[in-house]
Formats: sequence, structure tokens, C-alpha cells
Amino acid sequence: MARTWGSRRRLRNTVLSGRVDAAALAAALAAHDPQSGPFHCEGLRVTGVFDLGHRRLEAPLALIDCVFELPVDLTELTVPSLDLSGSVLPALRADRITVSGELRLVGARLGDGSEQRQPMTDPSVDGTGARRPRRLQEDTAVGTVQLADSRIDGNLVLDGLTVADSGDWSLLAPRLAVGGSLHARDLTASGSLYLRDARVTYAVNLHAADVGGIEATGLVCGGGFYADWGFHSSGQVLLRAAEIGGVVTFHDAVLAEPAGALLLSRLRVPRLRLDLRQPPAGRVILQDAAVDVLVDAEATWPGSGRLSLEGFSYQRLETEVPVQVRSRIGWLTRDPRVGASAFEQLARSYENGGDERAARTVRHARERHLSRQDRLSGRLWGLLQDVLFGYGYAPRRALMWLLTLVAAGSLWFAGHPPERVGGDNNRAWDPILYSLDLLVPVASLGYRGAFDPTGPSKVVAVVLIVSGWTLVTAVIAGARRVLGRG
Repeated sequence: MARTWGSRRRLRNTVLSGRVDAAALAAALAAHDPQSGPFHCEGLRVTGVFDLGHRRLEAPLALIDCVFELPVDLTELTVPSLDLSGSVLPALRADRITVSGELRLVGARLGDGSEQRQPMTDPSVDGTGARRPRRLQEDTAVGTVQLADSRIDGNLVLDGLTVADSGDWSLLAPRLAVGGSLHARDLTASGSLYLRDARVTYAVNLHAADVGGIEATGLVCGGGFYADWGFHSSGQVLLRAAEIGGVVTFHDAVLAEPAGALLLSRLRVPRLRLDLRQPPAGRVILQDAAVDVLVDAEATWPGSGRLSLEGFSYQRLETEVPVQVRSRIGWLTRDPRVGASAFEQLARSYENGGDERAARTVRHARERHLSRQDRLSGRLWGLLQDVLFGYGYAPRRALMWLLTLVAAGSLWFAGHPPERVGGDNNRAWDPILYSLDLLVPVASLGYRGAFDPTGPSKVVAVVLIVSGWTLVTAVIAGARRVLGRG
């Protein structure tokens, strides 16, 4: 036991203390024997530029609760592990760093201390944005924490990290490769996180993080992307063309003013949760995304005109509180450019769940929606089909119209029998069969030619004949549409 205890003491031996010059710290690190364990210092105040760029360290490096007066440069450093937890520094430049184990910045504080928010916004929407969310000119961009093209074989742990800086990017890490998970619980960043084309083997964990936005277009993550349980963003969150192996969740998240929005076009993920804490301040773009299950909440759907669903495919919809099919149709129409394919996608999801009635309701709503976009003649013809039999999705309505017209005609002709014509005096007068014969144009019961109405009865007869042709024509047109689209 004594040997083990002594070994641990040597591993945590602090070689320097108090106020030190960055050059002296680098010299002590160069003279450190890797066989003695990690190079571990706590509570230092480092003056000057601490530069370990383009170096290879054989021992793990831990500088805990240190204060660096100037930015730290670790560009292209190779190190077994790096721990800067609790430290304070203006900036960390660690592009192309290679870490065999973990890189830890737990509870660290970076930046110039500025608390002013720099949300990532889109000026094409409201004219107030700082920049349009497009591919960044990385050769000119600067981030408070820079990890571009870096490789971390273990976890990247940023839990409790605070980045308070006036710059746009708090974390600039395009093409970052993490062999474990990226943990950033309770991270606070005045700017945005840039993770474009990053690769994370397991999970990205942003529980309760507070950021100015996320640009993670092209992110590949084998586990889940967890921006939930109090996650807060005042800017856009972009996961365009991302591929996530498990789940993308924004459960209980807040997408706040001025530009809290979700851009998830071409996202590929088995399960997507959009049951936010409150409706988002900006848009939710799901165009051409593909998920197996979508979990959302009616109370936090984006406002009208702030949803894009065209090309969005899913197998099943889930909600904690059941959503009526009429409300779900209203969810579709919050997309101002919604087309027939979005309605058909919703109908298929109901069919997959065995709810054929809801699927018919959605397809009926689709025909109504398409009819409203037609010319005046098309809208009038569509309205007539809707009233008569619901575009073919309410066939009982056509039967009710038929029975109503037969009943009305029978009542009239029972009190106003027409004159008999022709030589067939054996045919008994029947107002019901006569009205039915007038209404059905494709078959004859022999009554239409045996009696000749005059005066007002002729008008009633003409109305029944025209109504019959209209009803049959509408039914045939609707049947062709239903069969063609089915």
C-alpha cells in the first residue's frame, strides 16, 4: 500500500508554483522525465506566451487551475493527454493537435471576459444577422478555442467550460476527430460552435449548454446528439447533411431570440426529438431529412410560415400528448410551400400505424389544399367535388346526396304526377322510381320516357337530370384521382 501511495504522489508532483514565465514552464516541461509520470502543475500564473507548437510530449500534461495572461499555442502538439481544467486563458490555439487520450477543459474559462452575445443569425430572414450560415472562410476565421483538424483518441471533455469573448466563434473545430465522446454539459459560450465535418465515434452531449449557435453541417456521430434538458441557443443550430447513428434530441431545449432556429435539411438519423420547452424563435427546416421516428409536441410547433417539410420522410410520429389528425394537418400547412408529397408522407405514416381513417382524412385535406392553389375554374370544380363526395375520400356523402335528391323528387312528383305518354298503360306510376330514373343517367328503368312532366314539374325533372350527371361525373373524376395517386 505504501508503494502505491507514494507512486500516486509522484504522479501528482507539482514541479512549479506561483508566478512563472511561460519560457520557464516550457523549459521545465522539456526537462521532465516521462518515466516519473505526468507533468502536473496547479495554481500557476503564467506570464508570456506559452507555446508548445509542433512538439511531441511523452508524458501527459496537466495544468490545473492555472491562469495564463496570454493565449496558449498548442498547434500540432502531440501529447498522451491534456488537462487544462479550471484554468483561465484568453484563447487556446490547438489546431491539428493529436491527443492519444482525453483533452479536458472542465470548468475552464476562456476569452476576454465579454458577456455580449454573438448569436449566429441569417440576415436573409430579418436583416439583422451577423452573417449568413454558409461555408466559413476558415483561413481568415478565428475562434477562442481552435481545434481545426485535430485528433483526440479519447474524449473531449468541455463540461462547465465558459467562453466569454466578443468573437463570433467560441469553438472553431472543423474536421475534428474524436475517438470517444464530446462532452459539453453546462457549457456557456457567447459565440457559436463550429463543428463542420467533425467525426465523433460515440456521442455529442450538450445537456443544459448555453450557446450562440451551432454549425455542425456534415457531422458524423455514431451515437447521439443530445442538445436537451435546458439546452439554450440564441442563434441557429445547423445539422445539415449530418449522419447520426442513434438519436438527435432537442427535448426541453430553448431556441430563443433573436435567431433560435433549427436547420436540419438532409439530416439522417433513426430518431429525432423536437419536443422543445417552448416554440422556437426562428424556423425549423426539415427539408429532405430522413428519420425513422419523429417525436414532437403540438405546444412547441414553430409558428406559421416557419416550418419547411418538403421532402421530409419518416415512418412514425410520436407525441406524449395525443395529437388529433386535424391538428397534424395544421402542422403541415404551417409550411407555406407544402406540397402533395408532404401530405402523402403523413398519410403513409398513419397507414403504417394501422389508422386508415386518418390516412383518408389527410388525403382529403391534400386535395383541398391543392385545389386552393388552382385557377378559379379549378377551385370551383374542386369545391363542387368536395361538397358532393369529398374528392372520393367521403363516398358516403355521395350516397347521402343521391338519397336526398330521390326523396325530394319523390315528394314533389307524388303531389304533381306527370302526364303519361306512349301506349304502355300497364306501367304503374311510382314517384320514387321515376325520380331515381331521372337521377341515374347511365341506366334506364323505363319511367323517364313513359311520363312527360310539364310546368314546374319539368324544372324539377331537369334539376334532377343535371344533378345526376354532375354527381356521376364528379364521382368518376374523383375515383380516377384516388386510384391514380393511390
